[in-house]
Amino acid sequence: MEEYILTGETHLSPAVVVTTMLLLAAFGLGFAYQLVLFVL
Repeated sequence: MEEYILTGETHLSPAVVVTTMLLLAAFGLGFAYQLVLFVL
């Protein structure tokens, strides 16, 4: 596994990329929502 990481050739499947983007988007929206509630 270390050799796989050290090569730097990490090919992610589209499903992993989409899922990660959705999770980051959901986290960002939730954080922004909490920030707006804190300000108001």
